[in-house]
Amino acid sequence: MKKVTFIAVFILFAGLNSLLAQQVQIHPIPSYNCPLTSLNTGFQESNMHGTPGREKREMEVVISSSSTWPGQVFAKVWVVKDNGSVVKGPYTIHLDDPLEVAIGDGQWGVIIRCDWDVSASVWID
Repeated sequence: MKKVTFIAVFILFAGLNSLLAQQVQIHPIPSYNCPLTSLNTGFQESNMHGTPGREKREMEVVISSSSTWPGQVFAKVWVVKDNGSVVKGPYTIHLDDPLEVAIGDGQWGVIIRCDWDVSASVWID
């Protein structure tokens, strides 16, 4: 019985450790050439839509890399409003291919998941 309890506790702590390791690192919008240092990186508008009366906007995301990796480098992108009330995506983007997503007013953010060392630029037009 002690072995089963020990194994169960070990699996529990290993699972919690992997969940905590995947915390999202948050950057402000706009951000340019931010290195993606973790698997999940987030970007968030710092204020609640600073330009009143502008209902239609575009969230723009570009990933880039100085690596000479010969394979396909890509990232998954989600555009999120007000802490998850609206989620657009996932979108798959490749190096230097801009992603433009129509957004409205409110506070928006972006979550990027990438398995390669890349930099991301996120801004609103």
